[in-house]
Amino acid sequence: MLGPLRRHPLATGGLLLGAVAAAGSLADSRLDPVGWHPPDPPPMAGALEPDHALADADRVLTVDGPEDTAFDAEGRCYTGADDGVVYRTVEPVDGRTDCPVEPFARVGGRPLGLVFEDGIDEGDPGSDLIVAAEDAGLVSVSPDGDVETLTDSAAGQHTQFADDLYVHDGVVYVTDATVHEIFQDELFELQDTGRLLSYDLETGETTVELTGLGFANGVAPGPDGESLLVNETSRYRIRRYWVEGDRAGEDEVFVDNLPGYPDNVDVASEGGYWVAIPSLRDESLEALQRRPWVKRQLGKLPESVLQQVSGDAYGLVLRVDESGEVVDSLHDPAGGVFGVTSATEYDGDLYLGSLFNDYVYRYEL
Repeated sequence: MLGPLRRHPLATGGLLLGAVAAAGSLADSRLDPVGWHPPDPPPMAGALEPDHALADADRVLTVDGPEDTAFDAEGRCYTGADDGVVYRTVEPVDGRTDCPVEPFARVGGRPLGLVFEDGIDEGDPGSDLIVAAEDAGLVSVSPDGDVETLTDSAAGQHTQFADDLYVHDGVVYVTDATVHEIFQDELFELQDTGRLLSYDLETGETTVELTGLGFANGVAPGPDGESLLVNETSRYRIRRYWVEGDRAGEDEVFVDNLPGYPDNVDVASEGGYWVAIPSLRDESLEALQRRPWVKRQLGKLPESVLQQVSGDAYGLVLRVDESGEVVDSLHDPAGGVFGVTSATEYDGDLYLGSLFNDYVYRYEL
């Protein structure tokens, strides 16, 4: 969920230096940061060679901060917005642009990840929409728009940042990104407070599957049918966690040292995965990670200061194969399409959501 601030990214280095100087005389810091030496980012060459593919994407609909998309059996597109409402297109998208939308449900928090209980384009018109919502937890919405909270805590801890979700065999796997109300605090503190949770739709039981994740973000089925992939945004990587089989309960790094902050991860129809990258890595921010005492000074400032930290507007989606290798990438270096937080295939096209702009885009595969 790290990305540019709308259309006006700030100069991160100058902002942070000025903020550190201003913080010196203040007493208490809300941050308890650790130091980290990030690996050098991979060169933007080969499969990462920049192009302008995303510049040709079409605008499908307009709402404020559409993080993710889902599609019902009729072909209507659903997405969440900053005002806490899930919207849907009035008609099936079916190649249309600038589709009118209507409010579908208010879910009690900002809607982030969303998926139909029976999956994309598989359920009947009676399928419930399951939503991961900031502060509200995991929420179910009936076809009539009736909202029910499924779970908003696990192991005595409030689900502060329910972020993305995947449904399999009656179990909803959902990422709880961070304990912080301001997500940028997790990116500076690096205490890895993210969790992977599971919710059983039949029993109503919520279980903590995995802890110690660096801003747990997107979640998708692993390549073997027995594991899940979970994006760790603050650590530039994707982790693999086994929920079934001989390795149940084990986890390992699946993709490491990505060129930006990975957000959602979605299955690609031709094999592998689409990984949304809302922002490239920032040299100034990475230098700060080596200096926890400087980050502690930043924690003395009002929360609104760190909320302004952002990189340049850049559009990027990666395709990763089933062995964890980046095999292709789609770019918009000019930032016309920027801050991509989800890349969801539907009916032969790739739909791009963004927490940081006002449009859902469609890229023709």
